[in-house]
Amino acid sequence: MNSRKSRKAAPKAKLMEHDTSATLSNPNLVFRTFMECLEEGDGEAAREVLAASLRHLNKAHLQRRYQIPRRTAYNLLSKKTAPSLDLVAKVCRAIREEYAAR
Repeated sequence: MNSRKSRKAAPKAKLMEHDTSATLSNPNLVFRTFMECLEEGDGEAAREVLAASLRHLNKAHLQRRYQIPRRTAYNLLSKKTAPSLDLVAKVCRAIREEYAAR
C-alpha cells in the first residue's frame, strides 16, 4: 500500500514587475525613506537608499556639476568606504536637483 497522499502543487505566486527608476525618481520619497532609516538608526539602509537613487544618475555629470568624483560615487555604490557627511549632503543635493529638473 502506498502511504503517501497525493498533493496538488500550490499555484506559484507571480512576481509583479516594478520599475525602480519610477520610485527612485521621486526625490521626496527618497528623502522621506532616507530620513526614516536614519530615525530608526539604520545607517546601512539609509546608505542603500542613497546608493539606489544614485545608480540612476550620470556619474560624469555629477562630477562636473556637484563636484562628486566618479570614483567616490562608485565607492558609495559598492560600499567600499563610509561616506562623509559632506558627501551625503552633496549626493542629497544632486538627487533633489537632478530629479527636479526632469
